[in-house]
Amino acid sequence: MDLKELQTEFAHYNYQDNEKWKVNLPTYEKISSSVVFDTPKVSVIIANYNNAPYLERMLDSLVNQTIGLDKLQLLFIDDKSTDTSAEIVEKYLQKYSSIEFYKLTKNTGGAHGPRNVGILNARGEYLVFLDADDWYDENALKYMSEILEKSGANMGFFGIVQSINGKLSLKSRAYFFDGVKIERDIQELPSAFYEWLGPQGIMLKRNLVDKHNLHFPSQKVADDVTFFYEAMRFSKKITQGTRLTTYLNRDVSNVSLSKTINRDFMISWLRALSYINQTFPDDISKERFLARRLEWLVYNFGLRRDVGYKFSLKRIIDFKKSTDKYLGKINFDPTIYFRTGARKVVWKYLILEDYKGIISFNRWHSLRHIMKKYLGIMKREENQYFYPILNSKIPKIAINMRAVAVKRLENQVLIQIYSNEIFNYFEIRNKLQPFNRNRLLTTKVSPTEYRVDIPLEIDLGKYDFLVIYNDYQEQKIEKIEKLLSK
Repeated sequence: MDLKELQTEFAHYNYQDNEKWKVNLPTYEKISSSVVFDTPKVSVIIANYNNAPYLERMLDSLVNQTIGLDKLQLLFIDDKSTDTSAEIVEKYLQKYSSIEFYKLTKNTGGAHGPRNVGILNARGEYLVFLDADDWYDENALKYMSEILEKSGANMGFFGIVQSINGKLSLKSRAYFFDGVKIERDIQELPSAFYEWLGPQGIMLKRNLVDKHNLHFPSQKVADDVTFFYEAMRFSKKITQGTRLTTYLNRDVSNVSLSKTINRDFMISWLRALSYINQTFPDDISKERFLARRLEWLVYNFGLRRDVGYKFSLKRIIDFKKSTDKYLGKINFDPTIYFRTGARKVVWKYLILEDYKGIISFNRWHSLRHIMKKYLGIMKREENQYFYPILNSKIPKIAINMRAVAVKRLENQVLIQIYSNEIFNYFEIRNKLQPFNRNRLLTTKVSPTEYRVDIPLEIDLGKYDFLVIYNDYQEQKIEKIEKLLSK
């Protein structure tokens, strides 16, 4: 696709810096609490479509914020829901101040429309975007706004946990693993920082959004990542905090989550990456951003068999041709940032246009992945483990890391590490409160063995034992609970 065609497509989806996105928004009916405040500290923009089962939890987390409702503007924008969302919000309107309910007159087909209505009506010094099925820690908005206010930063990133049917795990660890960072240059950020960039855990100054006419492009997916990456580029520096702020809902029963990764999904993402590539200069931030997102697309459309776009030779060819169409020749090797060997192999096949090679590799690698996962079959070569070797013509793939507890020594455990990654440290983490995490004292015995101090009085059922290595990746330590329970 030539540049003129790209620009036409960008304009159609309201990517560009113009005023069309404002004109195209639907009209709405607005209902407000009896008391609202003219100059709130934080505007919370909530896009909703049929999230009734989750709204009370989300709204409770907002009306109980320690910053106080007098400092908040809660903009609930409903995309013409067909469930009981309106009734739930109206009950909160009658009981609490600071809530503004915007009922759109027609459905916009994605979160971009409601979020853009929120931007146009926000009055706060700071903006956050909260998905209607997620929720905040009660201290989140006070903590986030205070850090930005003290630092003078335009944009902040803070702690997120993912909740799957009540089980919590850390999300976007690069946001907070490095500790508090004030005005960190985005060119210093690792590629792992770009693995998320959804609305969760991010706060930004409203004047940054207004000054650069930032808005969400008119497509169902990739609109949020595009928005927040643009904000990062204009901000140039970001601030990070270490505390938990946001709960990301990933319950199996959550019908608001997209179950379909299909061709439209693929094209939307490539369009977004093309826009970023065309808009911003070549530098390390853009390189790492593009690489991280390309790796994710390679995983979804080169390896996965469980998505809405059926795995086939046709899909592989379409993915390669679409990538070429939107991104052209990429002038760097993205695989230096890829996390797994399988994804690196698929990318190399794509470059060579060996589409049948990907089909064959996928078939064999899927089988050996199952053998490893369910039967524990792996091949060890010196200090590295590999997936089972089933066909000598198929590239062997290293397992990034294995950490195995082999012996108990009073209040220590001897742990062996097999890895091609860089070891950082061992950690103990509370399963119910994953931000309750502590490093363990460690003595290196050999290149592959470590003695790790373990607290004597510990409820094994409440904690995970992990090894943390480069790019914020982690691995549970195998067999340690069995050793400690003896």
